[in-house]
Amino acid sequence: MRAEREETARVLRERLRSADAEIEVPDGLWERVRATRGDVTAGTDVPAPRRPGPLVLIAVAAAAVAVVVSGTWWLVSPASGPAPGESTAPPADSGGGAVTLRVYNVEKPCRELRTLECSLRIARNPYTLYADPDNAAGRVWHGDRLTADCVVTDGRLVTDEKGISSTRWYRVEKAEGGDGGRLRGWLPGVRTRNTTEVPVCPADERPDRSGEKGS
Repeated sequence: MRAEREETARVLRERLRSADAEIEVPDGLWERVRATRGDVTAGTDVPAPRRPGPLVLIAVAAAAVAVVVSGTWWLVSPASGPAPGESTAPPADSGGGAVTLRVYNVEKPCRELRTLECSLRIARNPYTLYADPDNAAGRVWHGDRLTADCVVTDGRLVTDEKGISSTRWYRVEKAEGGDGGRLRGWLPGVRTRNTTEVPVCPADERPDRSGEKGS
C-alpha cells in the first residue's frame, strides 16, 4: 500500500509541476488591476458590479494547488500505525520470510475481553473440522500478534460470524507464558485481516489430510 501511495504522489507532483509551468500572467494584468481602483459608480462609494478578474482566478487556482499539495503530503506521510488485523513488519527473530499477523475478531463486544467466550481457536490441522475438540492447539484473542511463516489455500472452509468465508490457513506461532514456551498451530484466514503476501507451505510440510472428509 505504501508503494501505491508513493506512486500516486509521484504522478500528482508531475501534474503540479506541469500546471505551474503553464500558468502565465496575462499582458497588462497589473495595469488593469490598478485601473479598477478608481472605477466606482458615479455619486456613490460602492464599486460597480464586475465579473471576477484574472487576479481572482489566479488566486483560486493557487488555493486549489495548495489543497492538492496538502493531499499529496498526506499520501506520502507514514501512517501512525497498522489497523487492527493488519499485518506488520516481521520481528527481528521471526526469520526471513515470516510475517506478523494480528488476530481479528469480528464480534466487537469481544475485542476488549480476554475471556474464554471471546477467545478464538488455533487449530492443529487446517484440513480437520475446525470445531472438532481434538483439533485445538490453543487460544488467542483479538489483537494478539502471531508470527506466520506459510499458508495453505486449500484448507477447511471456515465462515465467521459476519458471513465471510475462506479456505486459507496460516501456520502461526507465538510466545506463551514466561518459560520460553511457544504456541504453534493454524489460524483460519477469516480470523485476521492480512495484507502481506505469505509464502505457500511446501507440500512436505503440510499436515495429514486424512480428517478432511469429516462433516
